[in-house]
Amino acid sequence: MLKRIVVGLIVLCVIAATGCNYRRDVPPDNNTNQNQQGKIPKEDKLAKTDKEAVEENINGFTIEDDLKITDSVEDEAENRTVLLSQEERNQLLNQIGPKKINTVLEEFDSGLPTTIVSSLQYTQYQIAFDYFVVTAEEGTRVMESPSPDAAVVSEVANLDKASLLQRAEGKVADGSDIWYRVAFKNGEELKEGYISSTAGTPRGFRFNVMQEAISQLRQQLAEGPMHFISNYKNQNGTPPQIGEESVDAYGYRFYHSAPAYTTASAEAEFRYIPDGILVRLLEETGDFYHVNVPTFGGNYYVPKQYIDPDVTLSELRHVVVVDRGQQNQAAFEVDGEGLNLISYTLSTTGFKGEYSFETTLGSYKAIEKRERFEYIKNGTQEIAGYAPYAIRFTGGAYIHGVPVAYEEENGEKIDPGVIEYLHTIGTFPRSNMCVRNYTSHAEFLYNWMNTQQGAVIVIE
Repeated sequence: MLKRIVVGLIVLCVIAATGCNYRRDVPPDNNTNQNQQGKIPKEDKLAKTDKEAVEENINGFTIEDDLKITDSVEDEAENRTVLLSQEERNQLLNQIGPKKINTVLEEFDSGLPTTIVSSLQYTQYQIAFDYFVVTAEEGTRVMESPSPDAAVVSEVANLDKASLLQRAEGKVADGSDIWYRVAFKNGEELKEGYISSTAGTPRGFRFNVMQEAISQLRQQLAEGPMHFISNYKNQNGTPPQIGEESVDAYGYRFYHSAPAYTTASAEAEFRYIPDGILVRLLEETGDFYHVNVPTFGGNYYVPKQYIDPDVTLSELRHVVVVDRGQQNQAAFEVDGEGLNLISYTLSTTGFKGEYSFETTLGSYKAIEKRERFEYIKNGTQEIAGYAPYAIRFTGGAYIHGVPVAYEEENGEKIDPGVIEYLHTIGTFPRSNMCVRNYTSHAEFLYNWMNTQQGAVIVIE
């Protein structure tokens, strides 16, 4: 119990990221393509290159906290609950049939829209489409029926996930009579029961919303090639700053951005438009391009140095949609008029903190891929660690694997090897701008993504 209280307090602490990193393996009971033990060999280090980027600290909360939380869960691996795959969820429902002992308010039975074809190429973490994230600091209990007096089926820890089956009425627990019927796996045994609604939050993969975001981008491209803002590390000019704030009223940073003026004048009102965001060139006006910004739903004037007229997204083949509200994502391949689901998984987006920023909403060009990039400690120029298998889509923000901190040995920085898994992935925003993935999935996307015909869309 004391351990869970400590874990809960860690999750609620908002600290700038400076911590060290440790090596972690994949969680128990998940299939793996790494090796028989589910480990990424320590000697399997990513090669440094002369073109390696150095970025700001990419962590909103300290990675050390995430690793402590992961350690705590792994210490109790024998009794741990594991999120079911969609197939296992359906298998369990077939075994137990419908349950009518309570008033069912909602059935969770999400599926793929008929216009999306399942063509999964990554299956290491198979996840039910609807799931429940435990947020109670001390964890909670899964009950046999929707009542605090029912028999206990199992105990679940803070930030554990279980597959969602129903929302139902029951007896009052902690001030609420709403319960969630969930399914999970202990060892090889499939189980189900009820969790009080006060102990967590429902989540799901909103494939219909993702599809709509892709459809809008496809319609825009049908009108002609799209350009994008280019000001990585302010290399094309530092935009004017609005007061002392680092972001505008919409949450977009002035760093890595261009000014978007309401008229073709540097004296006009403006907002920030971030690096990588897709725009349509309407016309040239003196030193400005008049552009339409679909993400903003309006037209603006951008100084010409922030847009390369010769580089465009003219055809969409690969697209990753990140759902900031649900903390998950999916990758799609555009095939003619169709859409193929290539992967779907949990992810962690940016946290608004003292030294960190949210992952901003919008449609972005998949700008470049890096096998790894390094990041610095807050307030210094000292290299703290690196992130593996990265796809940059705006400023210094990437989709990447679990960050790794260098270790010190005889005054030299040593790469301890990549880390596969964090228990905090898919729970709440914890990074700085970036989208954190399980490392094996980041590697898959790194190898799969065609940046010439690729995009990243961030939705709420």
